[in-house]
Amino acid sequence: MTILKMDPAEYSVSAEYLSLMLDVLARRGIASEELLVGTQIESGCWRDPKARVSAQDFERVARRAIRMTGEPWIGWELGASMTLSSHGFLGYAAMSSATLGEALELAVKYFRTRSTMVQLETFKDGDMAVLQVNELLSLGELTPLTMESLFSSFHFMGQKLLPGMEVLGELRFSYPEPDYFERMRPLMPVPVYFDCAYNQMRFPVERMDFTLQFADPRLAKMAADQCEQEMATIKAPPALLGQVRRIILAGGGRFPSVEEVASDLHMSSRTLKRKLQQLGTSYQEILDGLRKGLAVEFLTQSDHTVDEIAMSLGYSDASNFARAFRRWTSRSPSDYRT
Repeated sequence: MTILKMDPAEYSVSAEYLSLMLDVLARRGIASEELLVGTQIESGCWRDPKARVSAQDFERVARRAIRMTGEPWIGWELGASMTLSSHGFLGYAAMSSATLGEALELAVKYFRTRSTMVQLETFKDGDMAVLQVNELLSLGELTPLTMESLFSSFHFMGQKLLPGMEVLGELRFSYPEPDYFERMRPLMPVPVYFDCAYNQMRFPVERMDFTLQFADPRLAKMAADQCEQEMATIKAPPALLGQVRRIILAGGGRFPSVEEVASDLHMSSRTLKRKLQQLGTSYQEILDGLRKGLAVEFLTQSDHTVDEIAMSLGYSDASNFARAFRRWTSRSPSDYRT
């Protein structure tokens, strides 16, 4: 899957994140010129805090970084290397917020100033608070690097803002467990799950009320005002992928056809298919991804039988569900549960 069809005016990322990636690669002896070849990125553009890099060019650099280092896990290091200033005025606004909950509200509201490739969402799920990262376009092979760098960054920022306290409760990723994660899992301070429906960081909801050590109402307002000014200059891309996912999940076990989803979005199925293709995906890929993710969450975090899970996912019998699950994960539902 590729994101080369994206409009750089709508899908972009702050050049400060590019600068961070170049610094991490420079420590490995890889010159920035090698990474930027073939892109429209001007050397040194990242010195301007308002500069942005198109989705196409950021993809090229990220793929090249993984290939040249041979380190597909580099997202974890990128996230750990980020400081609050790496996130521009949004970082300062979050840092000076009164509580963790307020900091996350600002992150959700102003994340467009940092990237329009993904968006953040927060909500409560029972006694857990959830920070969810939604793709605004299909990231494909770059999903691990993107999600791992973001969650790693959130973890280490949480340690700075709440010293001596653990924010994370668990991590959920929508992609299969990478080969490299087997040796990383013992280093993870919290449970980590793969093949889930969404990319999420979860923690006990009471931690939303934790007071941040750098709380400063005056600085928080000044930084938020700067974020507002930046937001006015950055075009918001359509959140079509999220809309399609929400419509699919609203069926409560009955998964709608592409024609039904298109009708809910007031467009033809042909138009919906074309728009999804431009975003690097298809309706069937979205549907399969959600079904797989829900199946994995049911298998790993509930006592539902395989028959019950099959029925909740809209399969007429467990054998059809088992065949689909094996196609998604190369394992049977019972094997996955064990």
